[in-house]
Amino acid sequence: MSNSKVIESMEREPFGRVMKHDEPMHCMIEIDGVFYPAIMQRHNLVTVKLSADQKKLIDSMDIREYTLDEQFHALKVEPFEVTCNDGHKSMCYMADNRRSVIELNFSKLMNLPEDGFDGQAEIRVLPDESRWAACPYCGKKAVKILLETRIHMMPYKCKNSKCQRDFIVNV
Repeated sequence: MSNSKVIESMEREPFGRVMKHDEPMHCMIEIDGVFYPAIMQRHNLVTVKLSADQKKLIDSMDIREYTLDEQFHALKVEPFEVTCNDGHKSMCYMADNRRSVIELNFSKLMNLPEDGFDGQAEIRVLPDESRWAACPYCGKKAVKILLETRIHMMPYKCKNSKCQRDFIVNV
């Protein structure tokens, strides 16, 4: 299934996540200057959520997973650079089995502002269909939103001990 078909199906779907897998393919990957035969599979995670102004947002993220033909000689505990023979270069980590090498996607780990970022809370719909205003920086749930809830320009300080940033809630 192509990315556009997944996104089209998500536009019709309620909020949630869909994982898509591409067909596995043989490749050679370079780790620390040495080439290893592997099987590469791309995973695509598509997420649908509501923005602060109640518009549906669709986000897509690709992650590569490499399975080495043989176990790596020693477990690498720190992230390391991997170059695939198709030219794709990324930071990866190694699973405990010493055969699986999984790409790190830093864009989802960092809180960099996006175009049009205005410091307003995101509205998240959880699997139990409860709605929450969430911190736009770290994603922590902040205020439960009922169908009757109306909030305009309410300043809020994140309760996450590692975040503690101020943002605005509009519902």
